[in-house]
Amino acid sequence: MSETVPLIDIASLEDRYHRHNLSLPKGPILLSLWLGSFLASVDNTVVANMMDTVSNEFHENDKKQYIATSFLLTNTAFQPLYGKLSDLIGRKNALMIASSFFWIGCVITMFAQSVEQFSIGRLICGMGCGGVNSLSSIIVSDICDARSRGIMQGYANLVFAAGQFLGAPLGGLIIDTIGWRYVFGLQVPLVMLSQILAYYNVNIRLTHVPKYGKYTWKHLKKLDLGGTFTLTCSIATFLIISSEENLSQFTKQLLIVSGLIFLVLFFLTEFYWAQERLIPFEILYGRTGVVSLITIISAFVTFGDVFRKPLYLQLMQNFTSSGCGLFMVFTSLSAPIASFATGFVTKHTTKSVEYMCYVLAMGSMILQLISQISEAALIDYLKPKLGLSESDSSLTLFNMLDNEHFAWKVLLSITTAANGYGYCTILVATLVVVIFTVEKSKQGTVTGLFYLWRSLGTVFGASLILTTYEKCLESKLFKYLVTEKNDLKSYNKLIHDSSLVRKIYKHEPAITEKLLSLYRSSFFISYLPQIVILLLGTGMSVVLVIKMNKVLNKETETDKNNDEII
Repeated sequence: MSETVPLIDIASLEDRYHRHNLSLPKGPILLSLWLGSFLASVDNTVVANMMDTVSNEFHENDKKQYIATSFLLTNTAFQPLYGKLSDLIGRKNALMIASSFFWIGCVITMFAQSVEQFSIGRLICGMGCGGVNSLSSIIVSDICDARSRGIMQGYANLVFAAGQFLGAPLGGLIIDTIGWRYVFGLQVPLVMLSQILAYYNVNIRLTHVPKYGKYTWKHLKKLDLGGTFTLTCSIATFLIISSEENLSQFTKQLLIVSGLIFLVLFFLTEFYWAQERLIPFEILYGRTGVVSLITIISAFVTFGDVFRKPLYLQLMQNFTSSGCGLFMVFTSLSAPIASFATGFVTKHTTKSVEYMCYVLAMGSMILQLISQISEAALIDYLKPKLGLSESDSSLTLFNMLDNEHFAWKVLLSITTAANGYGYCTILVATLVVVIFTVEKSKQGTVTGLFYLWRSLGTVFGASLILTTYEKCLESKLFKYLVTEKNDLKSYNKLIHDSSLVRKIYKHEPAITEKLLSLYRSSFFISYLPQIVILLLGTGMSVVLVIKMNKVLNKETETDKNNDEII
């Protein structure tokens, strides 16, 4: 009898806490969560328009890839950690820690005096933003009932996607008006406002969070710090190897071995040593694993493009930062359209919701593949603007596609919007799959896991695409300037400051045009990894839809046979 009383008390307490959580004022909580999530996702891409500006200001143009990837590294590695942390010390306390890292990182970035200091600030920002994003989704699940949870998560997903795509245009506008430092300075009071709202309103009660002793080592050792550390180190070594050109052969080999060791230690930690895993690998078998790969591929392609396109427009077509941002607005506009269109289809379909989500994912992969192939062809076809005089601008086959005309901008806007539409469709489709196919007790874990996949795709996309472009460009410039023209001085200048490409040989238009053509071909080559991986993703999604269709047909036949027997 004495053993059953605590169980009855716990069940009663869980019900009471659940009713309390549902009764919390949703307005200020959602405002806090979505403001924080929006700022965190904006911060994810806000540097896309300032990489060239910041690296040129510090005269460290060859380190621009670290500006993008430093934030993405910690943002990726820390996202799954915060879900577990919130189960140990409570939702509010975990959110306070994440928000504090966020605004402290913004302050450090704002006052940075070198790329290294800038990157340190971005690393700390990433530690906070990863938690703000994942905790936003988890807290919404706590304060909403089952019927409204899907709707609220859909809106949260919309805020997240809108923030990711508005980062570049907003950043470009601020850079051109008051300077890049204010991009981070303006975020600090907004993050603090979100933190204050959360402190006074996110009063969620959970039976598994102890009232006392929550900060003791006995309790906190359930947090998989070893898995987080080894995952972060393995990703970091990969980014250094792929991004740093001036490494000695010994250093590269040492980093490769170190990365492999950290990766092995990560899997050993997850499968044997961790008291509770950072990543529940058992859920990645079958269709969930395929959808995870599709999510990574879509994010890889989209954010490789988000970080590359401003560079192309600034270097090749003489665009300002705010002008580059206008192109990203089309991606921002595609986010709500894709979200609501996907929601409408899944709500009104007469077929299996899970099957329809897989069909939408397949269509999105195909759409992104078409957009990247078309954009690569356009960039290869459109010659750079010389920037010397209107008469010096190179002509293309069709006059309407001349870089002085409007048609190429329309085409580039369409490919940009199509790429963003495909990505946002996959975001919403995967969320719906989680809600309809994963049991309630695991939805928070799986949702956090899909945020991790998106972040992994983002960090690998930004790193690999920029690195492909940089290494290809360095090779071509070295061959032309050093090998052919014996001009090492100009080569070193361009490697450290690409904005000089039209100034070094400003009195020799033929050489300037040749240099710009090398930049253009490097941009074109950087599309190839995205096209290859999209072909892989398209193939996987087609196979997934075919297999799911066979399962549905088999179930339909079984139902018909049962009806005939009855």
